[in-house]
Amino acid sequence: MKKAIVFGMAAAAALGLFTACSGKKETAVSASAASKTANDTLKLVLSTTDGSSKDDRVPSPWMNRTMATNMLYRSLFIADSSLTSVSPDLAESYEISNDGLTYTIKMKDGLKWSDGETLDASDVLFSLNMATKVAQLNPIYTAALAVISEAVADGNTVILKLSAPYASMLDVLAQFAILPEHCLKDADPLSLESNPFWQNPVSSGIYKVNEFNVGNYFTMVPNENYEGQAPKIQKVTVSYVSDYLTAAQAGNTDYIYGNATDMVDSLSVMDNFNAYAVDILFYKYFIFNMKGIDGKENPAMQNVAVRRAIIEAVDRASLATLYPSANVLNSGVPDSYTAYNGYSYAYDPAAAKAALAQSGYDLSKPLRICYYNNDQTSIDLINTVVYYLEQIGFKVEATLSNDGTTDLFTNRNYDVGFKGKSAFSISEWYSEYLSSDSLFNKIYGGDTSFDSLIARLSAATTPEERDAVLGELQKLEQEKVYKVPLFTVGTYVFTSTRLNLPEGVNFCNPLYSCDMDFANWTLSAN
Repeated sequence: MKKAIVFGMAAAAALGLFTACSGKKETAVSASAASKTANDTLKLVLSTTDGSSKDDRVPSPWMNRTMATNMLYRSLFIADSSLTSVSPDLAESYEISNDGLTYTIKMKDGLKWSDGETLDASDVLFSLNMATKVAQLNPIYTAALAVISEAVADGNTVILKLSAPYASMLDVLAQFAILPEHCLKDADPLSLESNPFWQNPVSSGIYKVNEFNVGNYFTMVPNENYEGQAPKIQKVTVSYVSDYLTAAQAGNTDYIYGNATDMVDSLSVMDNFNAYAVDILFYKYFIFNMKGIDGKENPAMQNVAVRRAIIEAVDRASLATLYPSANVLNSGVPDSYTAYNGYSYAYDPAAAKAALAQSGYDLSKPLRICYYNNDQTSIDLINTVVYYLEQIGFKVEATLSNDGTTDLFTNRNYDVGFKGKSAFSISEWYSEYLSSDSLFNKIYGGDTSFDSLIARLSAATTPEERDAVLGELQKLEQEKVYKVPLFTVGTYVFTSTRLNLPEGVNFCNPLYSCDMDFANWTLSAN
């Protein structure tokens, strides 16, 4: 039987609500009972302050991956710790045509979801199609899906036809989680992340959700329908917290990550945690709220001279000293890379003040800054930024958001946003400029200026081609000043000393998925 989907021509989404696949409602236990975890229980935490997790649902793996969702959801492929090499996971094998335009992926036979239903090529087609319609999607998927012109299922083989070569397609497919069609086929894609499915989700990974206690935690137990080796750890508790450091100091987690100085300094001297430095692209940057594709505008930030003055008024080198390891940069390409074009945003408050006066900006109107990290390092950074901006005449109002994603991209009651991005690659930084990006087109207004260059970057197969297009992208982003990087920061993973990792396991970027050999994780007695 052959089944096909032509992208861009799908019918309007159904508006029905989800009914739990199993019809089973787990019995929640009290938060106090959940805190009495046994020695065989792995403890994880999710942050409720950055907008990536809400405490009334399991987070969707289509925005940022977490350790919990990596245990619950699988992809066609699985990446190594460098996120640059993949091997089959739900797939059994694959072939790529010589022209790079056709991917033939044979699925494993006999795969099942945690509720016992068959997991096959139809679920892959459904997931790819649904992802083109959802309101919130990680930019790495947006760019990759845009070049898939047709997806065909021939039996249990998936055939992807591309409109143009996409050099990192396998790497992206190793991050793209497959979701169950039989559970979500009637879901509204525009509200998928808040669908009731996520309170009792069906999964494909080594674990499944067992209990869900809204506002507190959920638990996971081994998925008996997982075809691989069963895990040695029999229970995982995932708690919702507002502060990672506090959770670690209270002994409520076995794994956290971060780059804030207060967290890194505190955990580095705790004898019950091990520290691992992870070499990734973690950007700290400003975004500007200008105009959304919905027509909602903020004229105050539409003058590029104003946006540039804001950057020139801030001493980014001094801000970088707030972090344990930071490197100032002037584009999505770090200054140390061969593709860096040499442009630099100068710290020049006098020039910034003059440009602001010439622009006609109304200084009687408060400049609104929105940020969402509540660690002391981020608070200190924002306070310092406020000081710099006040020196050139701004009246500044800084607001700490309890839901960064919603406030930055839906409510949009701000002028300058302070944001972090743990990037898959340089390409992910630039994919935020795509006119089709489901989040950033709400503040860039769907500008198509970057689209063709990003397509060229995606198709580049040699370092020379890649560096050439990166040079053009840097020039355009420095002309537009839609977002400006402050610096990249080092990221650290901390694990409790009671968690024993298998030999050879290395941590990758914490917001992505790689082969962690979960089956052989073990716990020592407290």
